Amino acid sequence: MRRLLVVDDDPDLAGLLSTFLVRHGYAVEVRGNGHDLEEYVVGSALVPDLLLLDVMLPGRDGFTLCRDLRARGLSIPIVMLTGRGDDLDRIRGLRLGADDYLPKPFNPHELLARIEAVLRRSGAQAPVRTLEVIEPAVVANQFDGDERTLWLEGRSYVLTPTEARLIEVMAASPGRTFTRDQLLDALDVAGAHDVYDRAIDVQISRLRAKIEPHPRRPRHLHTVRGLGYRFTW
Repeated sequence: MRRLLVVDDDPDLAGLLSTFLVRHGYAVEVRGNGHDLEEYVVGSALVPDLLLLDVMLPGRDGFTLCRDLRARGLSIPIVMLTGRGDDLDRIRGLRLGADDYLPKPFNPHELLARIEAVLRRSGAQAPVRTLEVIEPAVVANQFDGDERTLWLEGRSYVLTPTEARLIEVMAASPGRTFTRDQLLDALDVAGAHDVYDRAIDVQISRLRAKIEPHPRRPRHLHTVRGLGYRFTW
């Protein structure tokens, strides 16, 4: 059974979400603030499969918590929930490492669809998918979709579910140029009609900052002006 952690200081909303998600087959735990979240993540032996994180929390807000979780190297999928739905907040949430962002009020069935889409991208139930290119020297460049880990030039990078899906698709056809629409389709984003036009640019920028020694002069993740992006080993 998939385990979800809901972090929201509104007990009524958290209770309704918990009841709805349990009815759809999930195990749900609820925390009311960022301190409780950090204690849970640090102290629990069972990391949840996905985190539903409210932005407007007392003390440390959801943006700060998302950033800190990613800084610790935790790649747990994160869906942010907020009463502020403007594009700047969406961009900020995605740049800090969120996998999806849903403004309140929302239809619980849309939330369920987005959770399912993010979990599909996480690949936890998928078979191991390994794409490998052996370079002439010592380095083995490869991507393990089951572990969401990319190896490049002797270094390993643990990716978020969204980053892993982008690499999985692009690395399967190295050198091929993918348009933004093709990459959005590959991400299988529930409610993609609500995603702003440059969502892929934000994700590529974050991914490039993670895997490229010099993001402004990328060696692997290239921009094809006027068309989209391509990946080379």
